[in-house]
Amino acid sequence: MNPAQNVVTKKMILVMALCLTQSLITHSILNKCHVHVINGFSHGEILEAHGRSKDDDLGVRHVPAYGEFNWTFRTDFFSRTKFSCHMWWIDSKKYLDVFWVDDKFLSNECGGNNRRWRSQDDGVCLFSYHHN
Repeated sequence: MNPAQNVVTKKMILVMALCLTQSLITHSILNKCHVHVINGFSHGEILEAHGRSKDDDLGVRHVPAYGEFNWTFRTDFFSRTKFSCHMWWIDSKKYLDVFWVDDKFLSNECGGNNRRWRSQDDGVCLFSYHHN
């Protein structure tokens, strides 16, 4: 391989690498993500919620009837950001992963970068998707 071909090959490899990482860069730098934990109990129960990721502990929140606990963040560069939430109320409890990066799931189920989790008398739901 002559020096000119070597330079062209290196430039092509660089362009391909940039194309492969574009979605990671775009998602982590430009997009803010939002998680909402909504108390939808019909009898005025208080929802206790403790949100956390590997790096952030959001603390325990006491969410009043029809109230909301929410937070906004950006994902890490490699799109590994994951938040979980432990929720409990009078007679039950639930532990869920409430945010993880999955482009197909984000666009199909969440309407973009929003995750809205709602406690109801029959459990916890993401929009219309019921989690038993």
